[in-house]
Amino acid sequence: MKRVVISATILVLISVVVVGAFIPAEKANERARVAPYIVYSTDPALKASLKVRHNFPGIFTADLTPEEVEKLTKMGIAVERVKLYHILAPPNAEDKCGDGICQGFESPETCPADCSPSDEEVRCLPSDQTPWGIEKIYNDSAITVTSGGAGVDVAVLDTGIYKDHPDLVNRVKQCVDFTGGGPFQTRIKEGKCDDSVGHGTHVAGIIAADGGADGLGIYGVAPEANLFAYKVCTESGCWADDIAAAIRYATDNGAEIISMSLGGDSESSLIRDAIDYAVSNGVLVVAAAGNDGPENGSIDYPAANVKVVAVGAIDIYENVPDWSSRGVNDGDYVIEEKEVEFGAPGVSIESTYNDGCYYVLDGTSMATPHISGLAAKVWMNADLNGDGNVNGTEVREYLHDLARDIWDLGDDPATGFGLPTVK
Repeated sequence: MKRVVISATILVLISVVVVGAFIPAEKANERARVAPYIVYSTDPALKASLKVRHNFPGIFTADLTPEEVEKLTKMGIAVERVKLYHILAPPNAEDKCGDGICQGFESPETCPADCSPSDEEVRCLPSDQTPWGIEKIYNDSAITVTSGGAGVDVAVLDTGIYKDHPDLVNRVKQCVDFTGGGPFQTRIKEGKCDDSVGHGTHVAGIIAADGGADGLGIYGVAPEANLFAYKVCTESGCWADDIAAAIRYATDNGAEIISMSLGGDSESSLIRDAIDYAVSNGVLVVAAAGNDGPENGSIDYPAANVKVVAVGAIDIYENVPDWSSRGVNDGDYVIEEKEVEFGAPGVSIESTYNDGCYYVLDGTSMATPHISGLAAKVWMNADLNGDGNVNGTEVREYLHDLARDIWDLGDDPATGFGLPTVK
């Protein structure tokens, strides 16, 4: 069955009066035309009058109508539209249930259309327990069971995760929705991360699928790592303030690695500042280069940010697909703005999906979790300066040491340092 897979204020009385009457009750229907904006203010009375999405240092975001934008501007309060990013996988999902083995049935053809693990008699199995991308990262075509990543927390910022998938149920340790799952004035909803798209579940499996309790499922790069499932994208896209809030939340809640298979053509100041915060606290941030190739400089943000590990895609033969975004690499092996850092498996990648089965997807979205998973696997071996502490900067350097040159010779704009593999 083919499916489409489809990011202390001083208040004076007059201020309180003006702001308190900012949104008349009779104009509540204007909310139908709202759009998210950055509001450059910390006024608590103003916040109380608006539908606040997220709070950030010195600013906040809110859903505003055109009339509210006009009023704020007349009051001398600057506003700016929040950027909308998108998940990056091309829409070519393939249902793998019919190609696998349905435990409890005589033949794959009898496997029901809904292979949900809620059906006790059925377990949809992958066609390969260790897909070719995992084998490539391990540099071992014969490997069947992977290991590693114990105690390392990887935050997956995506469409959520189907946390009841047999291969992920023991890996998801946090589940948070940043897209409006909470009540008014509380956009962040803990304990909720439903994946209605499937993209986030696929990414998560590449990182840390553990084969399930029966050992019959799929294995990721680091099946002992912990997953923080942070929903920042819906079918409509990924708002930059949701992404930025999740990056800060991940940092404050102990994530060592943040993996983002999403992006857009221009940089968001909200995400840039959140990345600065994460990296300054020792977090490694990894993101997809994008699917806008083959022109040099087609790399998306946030991958284009110099503080982020940007990942392009390769196929099983280590060729670069035309659609994989390129950087502006100048060949000096020094990471700069808008440069791709690594190439990783991103073509015909089989992984977990949100119906309990397994799908094949293409994209730099799929390449990124290969690197995030490898980072989790090697985290405890990355103490380069011997001080007993590991941080994202050291892990990034360690990955450079693990990389071998592929595609064009040297630090090329599609694969950068090359493909890092397990030693």
